[in-house]
Amino acid sequence: MRVIIALIKKEFLQIFRNKIMFEIIFAIPVVELIIMVYAANFEMKNLSLGIIDGDQSTTSQKIVNKMQASGYFKLNEYTTSSKKAIRTLEQGKTDIVIEIPADFEKDIYNGNHPRLAITVNAINSMKAGLAASYAGSILENFGKEFTNSRSQNSIPSSNELEITTSNWFNPRMDYKSLMLPGMLAILITLVGVLLSALNIVREKEAGTIEQLNVTPLKKIQFIIGKLFPFGVIGLVQLTIGLLISVFLFHLKIQGSIILLYSIVAIYLVAVLGLGFLISTISETQTQAMFVTLFFMFTFILLSGLFTPVDSMPYWAQKVNLINPTAYLVDIIRLLVLKGSTIIDIKKQVTAIVIFGICVNFMVFWRYKKVI
Repeated sequence: MRVIIALIKKEFLQIFRNKIMFEIIFAIPVVELIIMVYAANFEMKNLSLGIIDGDQSTTSQKIVNKMQASGYFKLNEYTTSSKKAIRTLEQGKTDIVIEIPADFEKDIYNGNHPRLAITVNAINSMKAGLAASYAGSILENFGKEFTNSRSQNSIPSSNELEITTSNWFNPRMDYKSLMLPGMLAILITLVGVLLSALNIVREKEAGTIEQLNVTPLKKIQFIIGKLFPFGVIGLVQLTIGLLISVFLFHLKIQGSIILLYSIVAIYLVAVLGLGFLISTISETQTQAMFVTLFFMFTFILLSGLFTPVDSMPYWAQKVNLINPTAYLVDIIRLLVLKGSTIIDIKKQVTAIVIFGICVNFMVFWRYKKVI
């Protein structure tokens, strides 16, 4: 045990003497967490709006005012010319164009069900989908309000339904509450895999790995002594991330903090083992970095952070079965937002444990030591 403690002390000293390493461990994750949560915004606001008003009526003006008042759209062009509006859309100056036909007010008062045309710039499919959804919802609400205002004196029929919506676990539909847990999982994974891989390879390049290999250190002692400091650093990063989430973004943690730390500790054993495994097949830090980035890009894109896993192709969902980051993203979201218990996340935890056992078995098998 004394040998392991001595090696751990040596690793901590080596880490904190390296100023660049210190910045990578603490400064960069904090900055990335704050920037990414604000930048990766799933809410679309100030979408550029074009209006073709062929009616020029009070009702059409109410539609324009309602679109602007929603906060999602900013009126960029108001015209009666379809050609001019479409040209502006083609030039990328507007994101969406709504055409109000002639006699719109007359038709709507006569109950003729007039149609509005919505044209969207769909180069960015996500942006186009949200823009069309926002516009459709606003226009639908306008239609309901108009109908209600005309029939306010009538007696409602007994079969009319009143529908209410309740958003559980994220009542305000705040995208930050969705992004924060996921970003925490990504940062813990990135730093854990990258630093553990680069640390061992740096020893190879410096030649000190050979000196360690001829010492009486046992293989298991060497592996634990090398990876334990980065496990502690990973938990410190989790603490910093949670503090930022609570005090800066006002995120309320619903689940057990002890359970969260316990699961992240198990997860760190798995990903640090992956970093060590990468170091056994890499001869230089450049090689280790490229291999790490390959795994990280795959893990992040399939993690469900940006795209729901259920919406992915069948083959991608199967590949995701061996993606530990996807399980951690799911676990942190369930614990932080929903307050889940260990029973609710036992499937994800089991998958991480199996992944960690397999990876660390390969580490123990591949790493060669002289003594």
